[in-house]
Amino acid sequence: MKLKQFQAQGLMMGVLILAATLASTSSARANVYASNIKLNGGLTNVLAASGDSVTISYILNEAAPLGVTVKILSGNTVVRSLVLPGNDAGALAGLNSVVWDGKDSNSNNVPPGTYSVSITAASSGYTVWTQTTVDETTGTTYLWAGRGIAVDQNTNSVYYGRIFVANSELGQLHDPPYPGDNVGILKLNADGSAADEGILNTNQIGHDWTDNDVSPWKLTVSADDYVYVDDMANGGEVYRWDPTFSSNALLYVLQTNNQPTGAQLSGPAVTGTGTNTQIWMVDSLTNNGVLKWGVTPDGTCAANDKGVAVVGLGTNSNFSAAAVDKHGNIYACQSIIASGDPNPRVFMYRAYDPSTNGNVAQTNAVWAVGANDDNYGGASGIAVDPTGTYVAVAFQGVGTPLPSNGNTTIFYATNGALVTNLDLLLPMDGQPDTEHQDTDCAWDAVGNVYYIDAWYGFWRAFSPPGPNQSTTVAVMNIQVQSQTAPPVITSIAVANGQVTLLFTGAAGDTVGSFAVVNSPVVTGSYSPVPTPNISQVSPGHFSASFPASGAVQFYRIKK
Repeated sequence: MKLKQFQAQGLMMGVLILAATLASTSSARANVYASNIKLNGGLTNVLAASGDSVTISYILNEAAPLGVTVKILSGNTVVRSLVLPGNDAGALAGLNSVVWDGKDSNSNNVPPGTYSVSITAASSGYTVWTQTTVDETTGTTYLWAGRGIAVDQNTNSVYYGRIFVANSELGQLHDPPYPGDNVGILKLNADGSAADEGILNTNQIGHDWTDNDVSPWKLTVSADDYVYVDDMANGGEVYRWDPTFSSNALLYVLQTNNQPTGAQLSGPAVTGTGTNTQIWMVDSLTNNGVLKWGVTPDGTCAANDKGVAVVGLGTNSNFSAAAVDKHGNIYACQSIIASGDPNPRVFMYRAYDPSTNGNVAQTNAVWAVGANDDNYGGASGIAVDPTGTYVAVAFQGVGTPLPSNGNTTIFYATNGALVTNLDLLLPMDGQPDTEHQDTDCAWDAVGNVYYIDAWYGFWRAFSPPGPNQSTTVAVMNIQVQSQTAPPVITSIAVANGQVTLLFTGAAGDTVGSFAVVNSPVVTGSYSPVPTPNISQVSPGHFSASFPASGAVQFYRIKK
């Protein structure tokens, strides 16, 4: 067990996470899925001649015991299905690959055209919410001071399923440091393996983190594939990168001049794309509630725009986190660290509508839970699953300087009823364990929930119960082209003032596919031979005859 100093400033702040609309064929009960799909090892469209083989690789976040089906489609028509049984190559957790031989289901080469690839993984699932990651101090699930977690839900991105985790304090136990000891953003594939370009971004991204337990803070991924990160070191500033965190992609989105006086902004959450992007934050210090900003054409918040209050506090204490489901309903929680406090801890509000609310922030909750319940102490992060069925809340616990009784709990979004406490499901040597300090939570596009347990120093993924399957469509396509064999002259004959050439081409070529050119010198400029008589001898074999010209000539067949 790893004990860390509880910092009220760094750990009692909240996070605002908005659930993205699910744009795939999966449901909230899905847990196994394919991501990081590549064709011939690349992330771009593939050109292949008719009959060429294509290697299709992908990562499964966990094993698919009911198998995987890889479909090759022409439009909506399935031309070939490759069925890979469970517990065998192609259906195992981690990296898998299968080779498509370029043929249809009748063993014929597919005709030229554009083909897409879909991958469906299926599982018998679990009877209860079940951890699917492994707590390994030397592995990629380890964190020294994890403060934020997010998953790319964009099914139209090659980075779909990528996990981003913020570690905000330098680890002190390992020499050399493990990845999770470093201050910065960890980038992981859906199975927890390191991203292709590397697992870690520290200060080599155009922005310096301050290593003060709140920098970096929370983060989220937008529908147009940008990663937004809150740096709490200076009142809450928001920076944006691409999913690789390249330095030339850095954008300073929400600046200090956008902060209300005295505010400490936690978040961010992002809805919309392009100029319709909205940035959502929680003011966890000066009672401004939930705030929302629009962006200018360059993607930044307008100078001195202090945001619009969407949800106010009413008679409750200060909010620490908030989330919005696909219907616009708003969920909020407040960080209460005093044992036995009578105030509710988690709330649900109807969608904010300025036309009916008179541009006044909402204060009346539809439901509120957690009054006098120390199981819901120190709320730090909240997230709604993409279907709007479940709300996850990460609680750090009650008491100072070191909290106890922390956990991550799942509630029903409709009424706040308890679904399960994830930490109580952990296999802690068969003994109940209440020593947790959970700092943030998130969902992926297929209904798995992720959270950070800062007490033990791990991020974890849990699958919902029940059988399931999920289909992922590759972002890139396979472009099948006709076989294109260059013409080759096989013989030349001259008789009675006529030149006859025999040459080969592709099986699908016709006499109109060719022209004959000549030159008096081999390295000279070649000119078309006027009106040659070209005929097909057999498929792929041709002849051309024409009057001889000059004492010596060199000939070529031009396709």
